Amino acid sequence: FMKLRLDRVLYAEFEAESLEEALACNPVDIKFSTPEQWVAPYPKYDYGWWERFLPPTNQQ
Repeated sequence: FMKLRLDRVLYAEFEAESLEEALACNPVDIKFSTPEQWVAPYPKYDYGWWERFLPPTNQQ
């Protein structure tokens, strides 16, 4: 499944000295349009799926 949607991966770079510094940044609200028909062999990710993996003090 790796080659399915690698063209849809966002690329970004940032530098931080610590985890606290990295998590203190202003979040970016990235929204994508929903395709009319989902054709991938896996469930569609919803915005914010990654928030459950953030440290508890930083969750909103």
